[in-house]
Amino acid sequence: MKLVTKTLKKVVIELTAKEIEKNSFEFFWDKIRSHYPKEDYDVDSIGCHKGNDQKIFVELVSNKN
Repeated sequence: MKLVTKTLKKVVIELTAKEIEKNSFEFFWDKIRSHYPKEDYDVDSIGCHKGNDQKIFVELVSNKN
């Protein structure tokens, strides 16, 4: 799991398919939500990078104005 971008409005986290296979998506989701709680961040998208399905990106956006 790697933090790719963090701004006041958006957070992008990269996971690899191997990490998810080893530990499960729920394991990483719990870690992400412990740092970026649903009270503060909404899920913008979860998906693969075009041309590389081994990297999964989780994009969160701040719901604070």
